[in-house]
Amino acid sequence: MMSKKLVLTLAFVLCMTILGGTAWADNIPIVNPSFESAGPLNTPCGTGCAYNYGPVPGIPGWSSVGGGSWMPGSFFTSIPDGSLIAFANAQSSLTQTLTGNSVLTNSLYTFSVFVGDRTDGINGNYILSLDTIVGGVTTTLCSVPGNAASIARGTFQLESCTYASGSSVPSGNLFLQLSAVSGQLDVDNVSLTVQPVTTSVPEPSSVLLLSIGMLLVFSTLLMRRKKDLQITA
Repeated sequence: MMSKKLVLTLAFVLCMTILGGTAWADNIPIVNPSFESAGPLNTPCGTGCAYNYGPVPGIPGWSSVGGGSWMPGSFFTSIPDGSLIAFANAQSSLTQTLTGNSVLTNSLYTFSVFVGDRTDGINGNYILSLDTIVGGVTTTLCSVPGNAASIARGTFQLESCTYASGSSVPSGNLFLQLSAVSGQLDVDNVSLTVQPVTTSVPEPSSVLLLSIGMLLVFSTLLMRRKKDLQITA
C-alpha cells in the first residue's frame, strides 16, 4: 500500500513540475478570421469564381476600401480554410480593430496569416502588421513584409511575426492591418495568439534528471521498507 501511495505521489509531483513549466497560448478572438462570412458576391469572374468590392457589401468584421470577399475558383488550387478568401488591391488594406483587447505585460504575441499567389501571378509586395491603435494613430508591434512571387503559383503560404511585451506596453486596442503595396494581396485564415513570457521553463534534460532523481528516491524508500519488513519477520 505504501509503495502505491509513493508512486502516485511522485507521479503527481512530476506532472505538476512539467505542466508548471509549460506556457499555454490563448487565441485572441478575431471577427470573421477566414472571411467565410461575406456580402453578396455580385461580380462573376469565371467558373466557380465571384467577388464583391469596397466597404459595402465588403467583408463583415473588416474594413476595406480597395478590396473585398472572393470565391477564387481556378485562380487557386486550394484554400487554407473554407471556400472564400479576402483580397486587397495595390495601395489598399484590410484592417480590423480588436476592441477590448489591449497589449498585456510580459506576453508573447504570434500573428499569422496565409498569403496566396494567384495562378496568373498578379500578386505583388505586401506588409502584414500587428499594431495598436489610439485615436487613429497606430504603433507597429511586429510586421511581415514580403512578395507573393516567392510563393508557389496557385497556393498559399503561412506568414507570421511575433511580439514580446515587457513590463511597459503601448496603449490602445490591438489592430490588424493587411496591406497590398503593389499588385494584389490575397489572404486567408488570420490568427493571433498570446501566451505569458516565462523564464523558468525546464529544459528536457532537467525534466529527465528530475525524473531519475524521483525514481532513485522511490527505489531507496522501497528497499528500506523491504529491509524493515525482513527485520520485523
